[in-house]
Amino acid sequence: MSKNFPCRSDAKTYSLGRGRGFTLIETMLAITLLAMMMGMIYAALNIGMRAWDAGEARVESAANWRTTEHFLRRELGQIFPARWRGVPQAYLALDGSATSLKFVTALNLDAARQNGRAAGLQWAELTLVEGGILQLNRQAFDGQAQNFDGLSNAASTTSAFDPNATAIPPVRLMENVTAFEMGYFGAETDLNEPSWRTEWRELVRLPMLLRLRIETNKGNQPFEMVVALKIGEEAGCLANGFTRVCGPRPR
Repeated sequence: MSKNFPCRSDAKTYSLGRGRGFTLIETMLAITLLAMMMGMIYAALNIGMRAWDAGEARVESAANWRTTEHFLRRELGQIFPARWRGVPQAYLALDGSATSLKFVTALNLDAARQNGRAAGLQWAELTLVEGGILQLNRQAFDGQAQNFDGLSNAASTTSAFDPNATAIPPVRLMENVTAFEMGYFGAETDLNEPSWRTEWRELVRLPMLLRLRIETNKGNQPFEMVVALKIGEEAGCLANGFTRVCGPRPR
């Protein structure tokens, strides 16, 4: 016997309706928050990039200064105490002011090949040229010179001391230099106490120490260094065991 179940015509039918969407205010708020988050992320990235660039600039500046310092210590440390010839006083061939230094130093092999001469002594000038460039000018050594008037500038193509010789190209040490100062520590005679001076000219003794201070427009701290001269004054004079006075070299 089969049972017939009544069919309920009033049974509820369920259908999947559409979900409730976002209102305009919610959408605007979400976009605003997203924009704020993107702005914060961009600001953080920008700060990070600035810090990275500043760090790289400091590292590059420090590396350039270390190279320059090493070069200057080598060049200034081997200043040779040459004396002018044919002059009444045995003045040293060294003319130092607060902003430049002219001296005699060793001629390296590279500069010697460019000048067509054997390695030996050379004239040198450390100065700040136009454009904020700290530069070392060099020329072939002339044992007959009585002053530095013949030291040619970096733009010359021939040596003022020897027109037949090609001038030695200048060495660019640092760029963007805004200030360059030099100081000299020593005493004129054995009777004077050593002290710091702003110039060293027409003296018969070498300074004991040289001080350099360099400022650039990069916002870094000024670069400072002190160099001790390594070659004794006796190397550039004619020995006289009786008077113990160092005179100029013979002609």
